Amino acid sequence: MDESEKQSHPPNKFEIGSHGGCEASLFEFSEKPSPEPHVVRIAALKLDEALDYLRWHEPDFEIDSAHNLGIILMVSGSPVD
Repeated sequence: MDESEKQSHPPNKFEIGSHGGCEASLFEFSEKPSPEPHVVRIAALKLDEALDYLRWHEPDFEIDSAHNLGIILMVSGSPVD
């Protein structure tokens, strides 16, 4: 099989960390308190990417607070990879 016949793999959406898995930041967004608090958590490399996904996935979400909960390790074989 030559180079042209090999399937190209899409680029990683997350950075490969020192433990061999992919690392991402976990962001938590919440709306203003109401009878039932609405919280959304999104794994992304940057805050901008997390906000873009939030706007696409839940366009009516009104952000009251945003927190970076830290780095998470996404092991190989994860459905998110």
